Amino acid sequence: MDTSSLVSAWNALLLHLCCVFTEPTAEVWRQIALGWILHRGPATVTGIFRTLGRLADRHWTVYHKFFYRAAWALDALSRALVVHVVAPMILESGAVNPANGKPVVDLALDDTTAARTGKHVAHAGWFKDASAAGPATKGTVIHWAHNWVLGAVTLRLPRWPLMRWVLPVVFCLYRKPADCDRRHPFATRQVLAARMVCQVAEALPGVEIRVAADGQYATRDMVQGLPCGANLVSRIRSNAAVYALPPARRPAGRRGPKPKKGRRLPTPRQMAARRKKGWKRITLLKQGRSVERLVLGITCLWYHVCRTVPIRLVIVRDPTGREEDDFFSCTDADVPDAQIAQRAYDRWGVEEAIWEAKQCLGFENTRGWCSKTVNRQAPLAMVLGTLVKAWYARCAADAPGLAPESTPWHAKTRPSFADMLAALRRVLWQHRIAPKTMFSTRVQQILDTVAYALFAAA
Repeated sequence: MDTSSLVSAWNALLLHLCCVFTEPTAEVWRQIALGWILHRGPATVTGIFRTLGRLADRHWTVYHKFFYRAAWALDALSRALVVHVVAPMILESGAVNPANGKPVVDLALDDTTAARTGKHVAHAGWFKDASAAGPATKGTVIHWAHNWVLGAVTLRLPRWPLMRWVLPVVFCLYRKPADCDRRHPFATRQVLAARMVCQVAEALPGVEIRVAADGQYATRDMVQGLPCGANLVSRIRSNAAVYALPPARRPAGRRGPKPKKGRRLPTPRQMAARRKKGWKRITLLKQGRSVERLVLGITCLWYHVCRTVPIRLVIVRDPTGREEDDFFSCTDADVPDAQIAQRAYDRWGVEEAIWEAKQCLGFENTRGWCSKTVNRQAPLAMVLGTLVKAWYARCAADAPGLAPESTPWHAKTRPSFADMLAALRRVLWQHRIAPKTMFSTRVQQILDTVAYALFAAA
């Protein structure tokens, strides 16, 4: 594929989302997306405007108004992203439920903080950033920030068998009770996450949703808020109170209603220590490599969270003993143990997507402070990250020139997000700069040096 075709493929992805905007705003959206991708500093509107240069054919205030005044909604943008960009990739992945033949997709949920400065920034508060814990910070950091809950589609494509594609698609800003009102009533992170799953399910009516989240989302509100047909894989506490299934019949001589739960079982940690039989050896993909694990599955009741609905408790053990046992649960007891363990491991991809948006696209470097700007600007970094991955997955297989360059000490077999972003920047800058045949050899060398500085991966 030549440069023009690659640029056209990128513009086509942007056009898929133009249905969310009015006609004048759609052109501003395309320019902001271009400037955001090419800009290498903090994700500020001023920096984007300067990067566009002569391509910015509107007054500079128009680009600021795109975030705090223009008539578009983040929920509508997320829906368009799911329907027009991600849905074709889900069908391409070929993942189906053998029981009913429906396409399936994994949705990973998590939340993160985006540090801000200034007491007048809307919806900011003091939040704990667990990812910043360590000796350098002398413990977990509590900082003035926004707290975002997000969901990312996780899938594997036949053309990229060794890669896990993590595509952020839904976003919601968590507000503390003091920051809520009648228009925006308070909702916990778990309630917001359940609403986001419903949002994805509405956008993909014929697709089965499989949710994966960490332990803080294993709550009754989350489980009860899931749409019909969706199930949740999450961590379960090692000391959780689990029970056997209730007896099929009322015990002889006992009056009253039928028991809702059976006898109290040992805690998951006690089961892992006592059980000697029933372990199965399986192979899983973890962080891009194959690992051997032992799994033990038990069908039981987690009454505190799921009430009378049986769950599948899965204990995952490292045969070498180097890693501690993991304890996972699934709200659908019919899901195979290997699938539960793999989905729990794949959930880590959403952490990588958050890191990519922060380090490469300025997710926490925005400068807006009013309510509308706060709710719109930062999530666009995640949206653009999904578009970059979708563009690379679609074009790189047919364009060997987009493959990451290997170094003498490291031969890359899989591109990182920084490599994908660098490839897109190279294509856009080459399209923007005049053809090199018009210049002398010396000028071409200078342009090559400038181009490398413009699109080099971080």
